[in-house]
Amino acid sequence: MDGILGWNVLAAVVAIGYLAVIVWVVSRIFRTEELNELERWVWAIAVICFPLVGSIVWFAAGPHPFGIRISRDQR
Repeated sequence: MDGILGWNVLAAVVAIGYLAVIVWVVSRIFRTEELNELERWVWAIAVICFPLVGSIVWFAAGPHPFGIRISRDQR
């Protein structure tokens, strides 16, 4: 019984850490001034839907990977 409890505690600690990292990445995205509002939301959705890949791309390539920019038509 102690072995199962130990694994459950470990799983809970890992899950809390995982969620903390996702929240931290999303908060950094919204605090980045070089992104416009649409880009912030696209990044946030990408990190929430694809947490591992989205976070790795954000930290490895930055907010504009390969120079890609998203903008709305200014009318």
